[in-house]
Amino acid sequence: MWSYELASTPLTESQKAAVVGVPELKRHLRVSGSEEDRDLVEYLATAYDFLSGPDGWLGSCCLLNEEWIAYSDAFGGAYPFELPLRPIQTSTLLGFDYLGSDGVYVPIASDDYYLSRTGTFGQVYRQSFSSPWPYVGLPDRRAYRVRFTAGYGTTRDHIPSPIRQGIKMLAGHWYANREAIGEIGRTAGEEVPYGLKALCGRYRIGPDHR
Repeated sequence: MWSYELASTPLTESQKAAVVGVPELKRHLRVSGSEEDRDLVEYLATAYDFLSGPDGWLGSCCLLNEEWIAYSDAFGGAYPFELPLRPIQTSTLLGFDYLGSDGVYVPIASDDYYLSRTGTFGQVYRQSFSSPWPYVGLPDRRAYRVRFTAGYGTTRDHIPSPIRQGIKMLAGHWYANREAIGEIGRTAGEEVPYGLKALCGRYRIGPDHR
């Protein structure tokens, strides 16, 4: 089973907001003044986080490129390692190591494995079965380590336009609905869609930790 962690520097609020940009959002909202620009940056960054990342609404999908390290306790022989995040580009695999008996990671030769992008998630396969894979001793949940990049690219132009439009729609929604409960019209007294639960629900646990 995979576990994974972010290896690159976390994206800044400004980098996330720039996927759409405040001027474009203001045109979308028909806002001309600059008094709320700071709020608009936060709405855009929040919309980005809502969609992107391991827990994002899109489902283990990174928008801008980020480097990750994934670990596995075993290699499945003829079965591949499936990378836990997407999308995966051609040159996305940065390294593949195994844990030596001395507790130090040892690189696996690049011609001993290859990356397949035929599925939704990238898969790492053995290139040849002519020699055994390294013995890693006692079971360890981090016996194998893969470093890879997930994301559509490094700039906003690499991200599909429907996703950028979705970020604008979410940011616009939160701009128009600033409370968890509707105040006027049909939604008065009702929970606002894509409001508190949608934003914070994935971070919540109950009193009994369930």
